Amino acid sequence: MTGQSLCQRDICFYLNKQAYSFEQFSADIHDARQVIRQTDADSVLLFHQSSYQFSVGFFALALEGRHIVMPPNAQQQTLMHIALQCQATLGDIKVDGLDAINVALIDTPLINTTLINTNSIAGHDVIAAQIQPLQNRTDLFTPLDCQITFFTSGSTGQHKPIVKQFSQLNCEVDVLINTFTARLDASQLLLSTVSHQHIYGLLFKLLLPLKSGLAIVNDTFEYPEHISQLLTEELGDKLTDDNRQTALLISSPAHLKRLSLDNVLMANKAQLQAVFSSGGPLPFEIAKTLFKQLSQAPIEVFGSTETGGIAWRQCQGTTPSAWQVFPDISYRVMAETAQLVLTSPYINEANYVTEDRVQRIDEQHFEMLGRADRTIKHEEKRINLDHMERCLLQHVLVNEMRVIVLDGVKKQVLAAVVELTAEGQALLNEQSKKSLNDSFKQHLLSEFERICLPKKWRYPAQMPFNSQGKLVIKELEKLFD
Repeated sequence: MTGQSLCQRDICFYLNKQAYSFEQFSADIHDARQVIRQTDADSVLLFHQSSYQFSVGFFALALEGRHIVMPPNAQQQTLMHIALQCQATLGDIKVDGLDAINVALIDTPLINTTLINTNSIAGHDVIAAQIQPLQNRTDLFTPLDCQITFFTSGSTGQHKPIVKQFSQLNCEVDVLINTFTARLDASQLLLSTVSHQHIYGLLFKLLLPLKSGLAIVNDTFEYPEHISQLLTEELGDKLTDDNRQTALLISSPAHLKRLSLDNVLMANKAQLQAVFSSGGPLPFEIAKTLFKQLSQAPIEVFGSTETGGIAWRQCQGTTPSAWQVFPDISYRVMAETAQLVLTSPYINEANYVTEDRVQRIDEQHFEMLGRADRTIKHEEKRINLDHMERCLLQHVLVNEMRVIVLDGVKKQVLAAVVELTAEGQALLNEQSKKSLNDSFKQHLLSEFERICLPKKWRYPAQMPFNSQGKLVIKELEKLFD
């Protein structure tokens, strides 16, 4: 392959500002497969902070037909609990009692590779490997007998295993490509603020770009300033303003809410072909703000680890848009509870009953009504915690908040965790915590009886979102210990 024939679509990853070609990626997978064949471990615990190194391990295991077990984090307690069903580990984790598959995953170019210089890819060297065990990206998606075990984010503190077939993930990637073809074709780079260890990150940060031809920037970005810097300087320094690389951004409501407060990506909005959001509900006001700032609203994807993708929407009007179900998915609504019931190729059982309440519009569209499992009976009153949170989020001093239920000695207690705005934090410093509590209670009394109000209040500097952009109940409960 010559430098002239090597085009943008040949690049799979940008790692440490270095472009990695598909040949290099496939060579690393080939080498990893050789090591994996020396072990008889059927189930392998896979975790790596680097998306590139994770991907090498993932596809090597998949192509060897091994069962891939993906822990949601690298906390030792989590690993020990999940490791009971595994025989080995792969990645940057160690678990007592399990063999480690030592794959020589790289951070820098291999010394026996050929460096190809081309100005068409922002002046970066591209690594072209000598061996080509896989001919093209399509070959990555051939495993038929591989299973992947995910774990729910643990919002209740318990990690529930969810087993998926590789074929189900491949099917979902094809649907995403067909649904968002125009945006994918117009993009060159894939940037992400979410972890690949969860199903949303795996599908959108890794599998979707690898199959559709995008180059994945290896980093998991925590700050939007770093995204802007990368688009403006690091990957665009040798290009004109009109020729800078275009990108898709994969994110979550937590990141997008912070972005909307000081949107440094407005300078790069011409490069952003789409912004995806999943992992939780994106407030409509945030979608409207981002629409004004970026000239496009985020594409919200509704789904879960259990169900895979269910529906999507993009709110670019004055009222929230309806959710549109993805192709090959049918739904109905339970008359008694308004719960969403699904039949989907991504779910092993038909008529899967979710905890989401919806209102039917037509066969392809519905409106979300909230979670069925967030309606509780408290002091003999039925309270919807989503409704209470929406009400309090309208207060000018509230930036983010959650209402949780604590188990008291004699009865359950409602507790509120509130991340204050700068104005709210200043007021907390000037006045007593009690006066702030009373102000919020007075606000809630417009819609709730006094007996239903939270009894305990905490004001952390920042809400403890995890790498998936979700709040873990156990972490919130610790604030009341």
